[in-house]
Amino acid sequence: MKWIRSILLIVVGVSAGLCVAGAADTKPKSKPAPPAAAKPTYVAVFEFATVGEKKGNSQVMRAKSFGYQLADSVRLKLRKQGKGWKVIDRLTTDEAAGAMGLDTPPATLKKILADKLGAHIGLFGTVQQLDGTVRAEIACIDLRKGDKPLWTKVFSDGSARARAVIAAGIVEAVTGKALWKPPEYGDEPEPTRKQLGKPLNVNGSFDAGAKGWDAADNVSTFIEAGPKGRGKVLRVRTDLKRDPWLAYRKALRKGLASPAKPPKIATDTSYGCVGGLEGVHYRSRWIKATPGRRYWLLADVMSSNAKPGIFFPKVFVKGFRRTKHAMDGMPESSLAKLGMTPKQFADLPEEKRKALIEADAKTNPMLYVRECYRWYLACRCKKGEWGHFAAPFPPRGGLPKNVEYLQIQIYSYWPPGTYLWDNVHLYTDPKQKAPLPEQKARTENFGKTSKP
Repeated sequence: MKWIRSILLIVVGVSAGLCVAGAADTKPKSKPAPPAAAKPTYVAVFEFATVGEKKGNSQVMRAKSFGYQLADSVRLKLRKQGKGWKVIDRLTTDEAAGAMGLDTPPATLKKILADKLGAHIGLFGTVQQLDGTVRAEIACIDLRKGDKPLWTKVFSDGSARARAVIAAGIVEAVTGKALWKPPEYGDEPEPTRKQLGKPLNVNGSFDAGAKGWDAADNVSTFIEAGPKGRGKVLRVRTDLKRDPWLAYRKALRKGLASPAKPPKIATDTSYGCVGGLEGVHYRSRWIKATPGRRYWLLADVMSSNAKPGIFFPKVFVKGFRRTKHAMDGMPESSLAKLGMTPKQFADLPEEKRKALIEADAKTNPMLYVRECYRWYLACRCKKGEWGHFAAPFPPRGGLPKNVEYLQIQIYSYWPPGTYLWDNVHLYTDPKQKAPLPEQKARTENFGKTSKP
């Protein structure tokens, strides 16, 4: 019996060993560990020392100094370069040290970066303005490669966007990569008229009067014979007294005034004039939109008082859609036709108000659309000279899918004076072969609201 028990023990032991071995053989192999994520680079941007008097370019020189503002712009652009770049905030950097010029001793910089901020890279330097040009001499130190500056470079710009241009150059020098640049006018050559074909809007030359457009009010907008060789043009005045002009426009909406008998409104070129506040919009009729489509907008314009700078005439293309929010009230023009004031309408029972709105929306559906898209053609013309302007839109991708209708809005405002418009045409992009997806904004958190 003992020998039988011994055999059984041996058999059981061997079987158990085989089971364990089988289990080991069938067990799935563990996946290799993912590569360790690269450690972020911490950067401290010290306030750049400002040299000379603080005057001139308004975008560059605000608050404390333009060196202070330029450093802030560099921080913002560096933060947008991805998770690999961590930028020490301004308050922490300012507490560790104030403005740091090129004469700051390397030992001082190293101590501040390593002991106070725990940063790898430090940016410091000086900024000054010379005859309208902003000049920044910036140094970069990387403690991982020694305590001496890696490079010292000069960045300069004399435009109205000097701070943005110089900040972009500094960030490119730090990261070693070119920044993404949004599309600009002139990036794509303007197609020929033959390539463009027939315009989508009616009477962009104004040779047929106001056909396809709002009726001219004959106070701020006129359709009339233009200079030789131009046919008819749209003339816009923005040098008008604001209050009487607003009253006239309101009377037109209510049907209480007529362009055939326009009032005489005095000239005004102060900041309180029409051009200084509202400006004058001149609108086209509605154009059916095609989501995924790209377009070209062309326009000719001449100004009696154009000046270089941030103010210039524009041609907006605005997208609209039907929305239930538009049914919350009734337009002023519709109330006027009913002979009601806003107060009388508001005093009606809710069901009665809804019934009136729904009836009006059936008769005048385009009064109940709301803007959902906007783009404009910048027309930086020279005083007394005709300028031709053309650009495609959307700048990236195709028209958003929620846009149902388009409207061209010619906009004249500052400086106050007279603007002549001609050949305002909208075309489909002749190079486009298929619908394009909408390209969302590249700005982080664009369109998002903060949580309470």
